[in-house]
Amino acid sequence: MTEGPPSIKITLLGNPGVGKTCIISRYIDDVFEENNAPTIGANYSEKVINKNGKEYELNIWDTAGQEKFHALGKHFYKEAYVVCLVYDITSQESLEHLKTIWYPDLLKYGEKYTILAVVGNKSDLYEGDNLADENFAKEFAKEIGATFQLVSAKSGEGINKLFNTLVDRFLSPEFNPKYEEMMKLKGNTPTIQIENKKEGKGGKKKCC
Repeated sequence: MTEGPPSIKITLLGNPGVGKTCIISRYIDDVFEENNAPTIGANYSEKVINKNGKEYELNIWDTAGQEKFHALGKHFYKEAYVVCLVYDITSQESLEHLKTIWYPDLLKYGEKYTILAVVGNKSDLYEGDNLADENFAKEFAKEIGATFQLVSAKSGEGINKLFNTLVDRFLSPEFNPKYEEMMKLKGNTPTIQIENKKEGKGGKKKCC
């Protein structure tokens, strides 16, 4: 039996409605569906990419933003070595919740070493009124050692760059020894049965 490509788990965290599902749909299928229903629990998608002549399978997890699902976080953070903290650039609350809710949850349940990105979605609305404080977002990203990027799931702006940057950081000589160390220490982990959306078009995936 031929062994598949090594996998990289990427988890998106953030409030309901910030566009986590839309970001994934744009990256996987290059589509945008404006009226997605909220995610129930979590969904994940797969995409095989090629980096430096080698294939990697990205397992991208879309988590529910509703408070009642936070207790599930400890399962979905397991082995998530790449995490996007996503906010809506038109919602200051969604940005502040990254610092007060989602990042503390990640520290509590997540891995010791993690590649992080603070992601402001809906950059197509950048010229609007009442925008979230971008300096706050950049300072928060700097504070936790994360990259910062604005993206638009609607237009596609910055989406491929975001995932390429995350994978490059994961595979970098700086991070890879930490990852290898964790793999040696890794014990058995429970298997979670979740709806899986394979790469490619077909079928609607709920959540935002």
